[in-house]
Amino acid sequence: MRVLHFRHFLKTLLLSTFGVYVAIMLTVFSLFIYRPEPVPDTFAPVIELKGGESMTLPVNDNFVDPGYDSYDILGEYEVKVEGEVDASKVGDYAIKYVAIDDSGNTTEKSRVVHVIQPAGIVYLTFDDGPSEHTARLLNVLKKYGVKATFFVTGFGDDAMIKREFDEGHTVALHTNTHNYSYVYSSVDNYFADLNAVSNRIKSITGQESKLLRFPGGSSNLVSRRYDGRTRIMSKLVNEVTKRGYTYFDWNVDSNDAGGAKTSDEVFNNVTSRFVQGGESVVLQHDVKGFSVDAVERIIQYGTQHNFLFKALDSTSYTAHHGVNN
Repeated sequence: MRVLHFRHFLKTLLLSTFGVYVAIMLTVFSLFIYRPEPVPDTFAPVIELKGGESMTLPVNDNFVDPGYDSYDILGEYEVKVEGEVDASKVGDYAIKYVAIDDSGNTTEKSRVVHVIQPAGIVYLTFDDGPSEHTARLLNVLKKYGVKATFFVTGFGDDAMIKREFDEGHTVALHTNTHNYSYVYSSVDNYFADLNAVSNRIKSITGQESKLLRFPGGSSNLVSRRYDGRTRIMSKLVNEVTKRGYTYFDWNVDSNDAGGAKTSDEVFNNVTSRFVQGGESVVLQHDVKGFSVDAVERIIQYGTQHNFLFKALDSTSYTAHHGVNN
């Protein structure tokens, strides 16, 4: 009985050893002989044009390509840029961006550069935001490659201010609270409020803004209710200038904070007041949904009539009103 048990043990051991040997050989075979079919690369590179698919350039200005962002999920790729812009001649010029990866997948994007003789310059400006309407406004501006100016407050989403800045718009100061009774009660209160929104912008963008717009504009009369007859606006316009700020009013009023209640009214108010051969600083509010609704049509109209859209900077036309207080 013991001999039989021993023989059974040896047989089991040999079979187990043989099984391990076979498993090892199969593993070696799979590693060095079997090669699975590679998964084909069917993913084309992605190209995202900075500045949009259309841009406008005044004749004889310098053309600087805004560039692009690109990436590919698999492998290496190359982007070729084709086309030229002759900024000395009025016309439409196409620039093509072609990305090809190692597997031959190709993506093409095109940008049209309109070289124009400007009928005038238009500065779209938006007060009181950001708001729930700002994102779709930014989408429209991006679609047409238009840069605008945002006079922001302490309200709304920080991410919207960051996006405004990142997409090349001018982020400027309005006031933090937009509370007339506070900001116009004294010079100290005004600057305390201005500094608060200035700090907000710097914390979000990393840059300090020295461009501002007074609530109600420099010509406002509402300040008389709160300043104790000290003619505070006369003091403030002088003081902000001494402190290195540039303040802006407007010469085209959409009236979206007044009598206008529809996008059609805003569109008509703005486009009918464009200054031929001059500069138009347009007042709108991105807290007004119907006003934001009019922006795409305003841009289309301006482009069709050869107006050039720009963002404000420290050298821009200020459209100052007369100070009444």
